[in-house]
Amino acid sequence: MPSVLIAHKSERAADIFKNTIQGWGYDVAVVTERDAIPSKVNSHRPDVLIVNSTSDEPSGLMLSRELRVNKFTSSIPSILIATDFDEGEIAVAQEQTANDCLVSPFTTDELKNKLDALLPKLFKNAEPQTYEYEGIVVNTVTYRVKRDEIAVHLTPKCFKILCLLMRQPTHVISREELMREVWGEGANVEKRTVDVHIKRLRASLNKNDSRNILRTVRGAGYSIDINAA
Repeated sequence: MPSVLIAHKSERAADIFKNTIQGWGYDVAVVTERDAIPSKVNSHRPDVLIVNSTSDEPSGLMLSRELRVNKFTSSIPSILIATDFDEGEIAVAQEQTANDCLVSPFTTDELKNKLDALLPKLFKNAEPQTYEYEGIVVNTVTYRVKRDEIAVHLTPKCFKILCLLMRQPTHVISREELMREVWGEGANVEKRTVDVHIKRLRASLNKNDSRNILRTVRGAGYSIDINAA
């Protein structure tokens, strides 16, 4: 499912946003400490980032600008929630920081429309939108996975791992590449973490006595391969 990271200094307000957005089918994480936001973005690798900022507390604007120019996070679409900004400030903020902007107060429908509008942009360069191999079908737009017409439910990280493997079936991808692509460049992730997610992904794919299709190549990495041992 699509993932959203909410950066908001108010834990109470962030939890309200989280509960609302989760109800729309998004995987949601929250971060309230300003200094922890960049590392959280890097480790969580959200599909959409929501940042709150007020006129008397402009750190959200500075954060959005920093993430916009950072080569590892610049591709993440973002929504700036602006409070007590005038029209000129909002125009500048949107041009220099976020992909879109919501002026508080706003309705939940407005927020949902902003989120839904960003989703197609996530995959505008992704061809194809669907990967298929030996009964496994992965849709990168709807975030749905099936094996032999049966739905497979995955965590966001496992979904991203599967997408990488499905791009080149039988091709071995190293742990290091998975760590870089899924967790982000420079993330503090142990190789064992990748192994744990691979184990979960394998268990999800091989339910109902299905043949093992996730191959481990000792010392090299992993691949999607119907001839997996």
